[in-house]
Amino acid sequence: MTGLLLDEMYPPALAKRLRDMGHDVLAVLDVEVGLASRSDDDVLAWAARNNRCVVTENISDFARLAAQGATHAGLIFVSAQRFPRTARGLARLGDALDALCAAKQLPGADGVIWLAAED
Repeated sequence: MTGLLLDEMYPPALAKRLRDMGHDVLAVLDVEVGLASRSDDDVLAWAARNNRCVVTENISDFARLAAQGATHAGLIFVSAQRFPRTARGLARLGDALDALCAAKQLPGADGVIWLAAED
């Protein structure tokens, strides 16, 4: 099963919460990952090498990389309006990612999905 890599706009605490729920999730900002302040190219390449879908709201840059032929283990695009980076928005994001992982509905290699909110 593919794991997740939360892009730099998401706190490591969100990755920890999802790990505590039993999911394989890391954050770009986790010290042991070592991707803080790295380029989107580097993040996508690292995620591909480590079989991780990138979860990001940086749609324009990651969509461009995918369109240019960068291979990846999957991209999960997140709407900042639907999941604002507030305490409540991050909790909703965690719930939606938990549901996606539990249902085993992650995108496949080079796949892209938009994350829907659990209403």
